[in-house]
Amino acid sequence: MRKKIAAIALGCVLTLGLSITAFAASASFSATLPAHQGDTEVSTVRKATNAKNFSITIDSIGSGTDQVCAWTEGDSTGTNYSSPYNQVGIGTSSVSYTKQPQIGENVVLNLDNPVDLATSVKVSGSWTPN
Repeated sequence: MRKKIAAIALGCVLTLGLSITAFAASASFSATLPAHQGDTEVSTVRKATNAKNFSITIDSIGSGTDQVCAWTEGDSTGTNYSSPYNQVGIGTSSVSYTKQPQIGENVVLNLDNPVDLATSVKVSGSWTPN
């Protein structure tokens, strides 16, 4: 009986562990983008899947623009993994990688104003490198 209970408990633990690793990590961010353009590295997350895109949700953008440029780069390499010209607005967007980061690699989300604004812009949301 004890062996059966131990086997069931081990099975539950393994199932839970596998289901947790099946989901990509995500992170929330809040940043102030500088005036007159200049990218801001807002968050770093480890890539968990072989997806060919990252997902970003913008919850709020301050005044002066309704979109921001969003792209990714390697944490240790500085190599761009997506185009710095991708513009995203309020809501959820899926952005394709131009170079695929490796599973387990730390990926950095960069944000920038799409136009030259005289004032800084606050932006908040969440993202996952998938």
